[in-house]
Amino acid sequence: MPKTAESLLRLPLPVEATGDPWTPDEKTPATIPIPNAVLITKIEGPYTERDRKLWTFLVHAAWDELLTKQFHEVPVAKVNKVFHDLGGEKTATWIWESAKRLARTIVEWEEGPDTERLEGVSNLMNAITHKSARASGRLTYEIPALLSQVIKQPFRFSRIRLHFMIGLSGKYAVTLYELLESVVNMKNPVLEVELSKLRQWLKVPEGKLSRYVDIKRRVLEPALKQINDNPQGAGFSVKMEPLKQGRAVDRVRFVLTKTPLRIAEEKELHQAKRDNFPPPSPAKNETSGFLYLPPTAYEKARAAAPGYDVHYLEGEWREWMEKTGKKPEKPEAAFINFCRKKAEKAPLER
Repeated sequence: MPKTAESLLRLPLPVEATGDPWTPDEKTPATIPIPNAVLITKIEGPYTERDRKLWTFLVHAAWDELLTKQFHEVPVAKVNKVFHDLGGEKTATWIWESAKRLARTIVEWEEGPDTERLEGVSNLMNAITHKSARASGRLTYEIPALLSQVIKQPFRFSRIRLHFMIGLSGKYAVTLYELLESVVNMKNPVLEVELSKLRQWLKVPEGKLSRYVDIKRRVLEPALKQINDNPQGAGFSVKMEPLKQGRAVDRVRFVLTKTPLRIAEEKELHQAKRDNFPPPSPAKNETSGFLYLPPTAYEKARAAAPGYDVHYLEGEWREWMEKTGKKPEKPEAAFINFCRKKAEKAPLER
């Protein structure tokens, strides 16, 4: 039986963005579900890593109106302030050029089960960028309707942490973070990829960084360090394992571990969906029941327990609280003290 347009466009229930894209907040991160097909499959054009950050931000800013309103408008100076506060440029002129590159970037996707597959192609966005628009200080843009539908109703998606992504530095860091995010919610959160395919996904120029030792030193290690230095921001930590065919490295395996806070946040989000109520904020210990730890807690915990995996210790600490029913008034201090006592009882050789 031939498929009708109605059957081809039959998609799953919508997903939602969370948090405020305009206000970075480590306690309640702004997240946005981006379809894995848009992340990994064919994307062709002149766009850069910073363009990718801007596009994700603009999608989040327009999220509630993606399927109901054709054009969206944002103050350019306000957008640039978010990027500047996270390590970007002082002036906003780059945003206009970035919008042009995004308009010239094409994405292809395949969505849906094999019995009802939706395939499509679109540019990432359209924008008004002439002189009068620049003079107004406001960017008017459009996320094409077909792409908006795939974004709002994906079959498989990665929940990108917007401000963490914007704060990443390095030519390949954003793409690698998005690739890792695409597997972190799998039952077995492991990404194993041939070196040639990884270079293709990261868009390493032909003839550049051809040896594993070069791509490891110039691309992978700097990007992974940013994630592992701030797993609270990323929502996970990652270990990399080179795999050899003969004497040469042929593939790379990335093994991901979610942070306990992320696990708790996701449980609340899933429960809220089942109950059809908005989830309580994990930042508010008094309402969510989950004790939030700031990024500084992990730095202090490492100093208190040299050589220990502080995220493993965090899991033990939370398990101990659950068993004992204790809930400290000062979670950060209690966690650091827990780590210190662990290290004093069984100091590791260094």
